[in-house]
Amino acid sequence: MKVDLAAIGGGFAGLTAAVRATELGLTAAAIERGAGDDYMCNSRVCTGVVHTALAPADDPPEIVYQRIMAATGGTARPDLARTFAGNGARTATWLADHGATLETLPRRNYGLPTLAPTRRMGAGLDWPGNGPDRLLKNLAARLEAAGGKFLRGTEAGTLVMRDGACRGVEIRGANGLSTVEARAVVIADGGFQADRARLARHVTGRPERIRQRNTETGRGDGLRMAEEAGAALVGLDKFYGHVLSRDVMTNPELWPYPQVDVICASGIVVGADARRFADEGVGGVYMTNAIARLDDPLSATAIFDSTVWEQAREADLVPPNPLLVEAGGTLHEAGSIGELALRAGLDTGTLEVTVSEFNAAAKAGRTAALAPGRTADRYTPVPIETPPFHAVPLAAGITVTMGGIAVDGAARVLRPDDAPIRGLYAAGSTVGGVEGGPEAAYTGGLIKAFLLGLVAAETAARELAPAD
Repeated sequence: MKVDLAAIGGGFAGLTAAVRATELGLTAAAIERGAGDDYMCNSRVCTGVVHTALAPADDPPEIVYQRIMAATGGTARPDLARTFAGNGARTATWLADHGATLETLPRRNYGLPTLAPTRRMGAGLDWPGNGPDRLLKNLAARLEAAGGKFLRGTEAGTLVMRDGACRGVEIRGANGLSTVEARAVVIADGGFQADRARLARHVTGRPERIRQRNTETGRGDGLRMAEEAGAALVGLDKFYGHVLSRDVMTNPELWPYPQVDVICASGIVVGADARRFADEGVGGVYMTNAIARLDDPLSATAIFDSTVWEQAREADLVPPNPLLVEAGGTLHEAGSIGELALRAGLDTGTLEVTVSEFNAAAKAGRTAALAPGRTADRYTPVPIETPPFHAVPLAAGITVTMGGIAVDGAARVLRPDDAPIRGLYAAGSTVGGVEGGPEAAYTGGLIKAFLLGLVAAETAARELAPAD
């Protein structure tokens, strides 16, 4: 098969790139390992929030750029951040023109635009008929209606490289091995969250003790292919995810929701030694990364009082109270901190000291002086003093990795010397360089898919155009 552009991956990034390529007059194919109309991928089961760094993607470009750079502690690649800042509004317009309906729900998803129909926001996983599922099917239909090829049940194996340029991809399908010859290839098969070996090298020493909060289709194949072709990889140490009940390791009804981020951000999180180990005030994504880095990621526990537990009835898009308990998650309850420690399997004296120090600092407005320091500008620390007291055993839930293939602002895959690899592009969660940093800043998985899918196809179209 010969096409102008081949997209590896049938999620939002790959289909956006392939559809956009056909709109620009190119022949295109999307290659997807999953078979059937309802093949699994993170795009299909996601909640559907479209944002850039937890704010509207179509905000003024300079505001978006500064937001990305501030959130990542200046570690984001500037030209890539500029691309996100300058293309958010038109990406939203493109989505609307291609069948997406975005709703803003004030009490859900932080008031950010969400693909509709929205999920029921209950415990467990539900996706059929939701906005992401519908949009994915619509994009696939548009690709095929435009004459593009959608190769379901087909696995991409190795990039075809000639004279330092990418010229296609070797695939394995129902008829065995073959090659898709392409003048441009867009790697768009997601992150490497389901690759335990790579997780162990870059993210956590105990990948088997964190919960895969995803469809486990992101195996890092595109990352591997790009690396074999000479691409640079960046920011592999952070991931997007949420803090979950420890019971999620055996109870599938506890993922992807309810998450317990807001409980952790209001109370404290302690390790097996009953001491705090990270700044809860940064937020759930940061705390999830901190838990994953523990020697035992299943040793963390959230400690809080009845005030926080009552707030948890409305403090999140899927309220942990009462959904956590209703779905089978453990909630320890006690009339004193000492009794709570016994129920949670923690040292009584140490937990009492930890809670006492936290309470004194919270009341005095001096939580920054704790060790480790506790920021209070995003989430208000609530003293643990109103019984009954509660504890929730925790687990880190990984949704998708943040780091990956290095690209420039035109979505061109880069070598370690920052030179682009001709004919090779990347989009979506396989891309690194615009998320992470010291606080594990989350730029937004869907905007990475849609926006970079458009940019990759448009860059390819310009570079494939005949010279004047």
